[in-house]
Amino acid sequence: MEDCLDEVKSADAIVDKSVIRVGVATITASLCVQCLGVCIDRHLDTKKQVSQTISACSFYLPTKERVVNAIITSRLDYCNALLYGTSAVNIARLQRIHNAAARLIRRSPRSDSATPLLRELHWLPIVCRVDFKLLVFTYKAMNNDAPVYLCELVCPYQPTRTLRSANNNMLQVKRTRTKAGDCAFAVAAASQWNNLPTVI
Repeated sequence: MEDCLDEVKSADAIVDKSVIRVGVATITASLCVQCLGVCIDRHLDTKKQVSQTISACSFYLPTKERVVNAIITSRLDYCNALLYGTSAVNIARLQRIHNAAARLIRRSPRSDSATPLLRELHWLPIVCRVDFKLLVFTYKAMNNDAPVYLCELVCPYQPTRTLRSANNNMLQVKRTRTKAGDCAFAVAAASQWNNLPTVI
């Protein structure tokens, strides 16, 4: 009981420090906020968002193919570019839901591998769906078919001297020193775009 009281007191102390005064108003920091249906927690990791997505998808799993495509895959794809750089654990959790949806549609037992089922359904794995969405945004930004704030974040690669790579339609990759910086659109978009085969 004393341990529980100590935990409550320490939690209260943290909350007390997260209070902002604006004029006469007092604003208390929230542990998690939602913006356009995306859950962002104070650690800026996607664990809460992944949990919400899994919960919503699990609710609709006992439905048929059309509903699965309309509800589950759309939920998995919603704002999934934000998952770029998230942990392998989060990706694996989402992939399990994706695999369950594929098994449900094909009426396969849980023991069957989901990989051939995903191929039959022409479904990309979760990590590839995240990369694909990011690359779609990048392509649109390069062709001025995206919001201005995204178009401004992609810069064509311009070498200081004449190189063959200058004609490969590559992007300038900004240097960062943190993992969060590597996940920023300006960096992630350029690095993923440059990793594409030249023929694409």
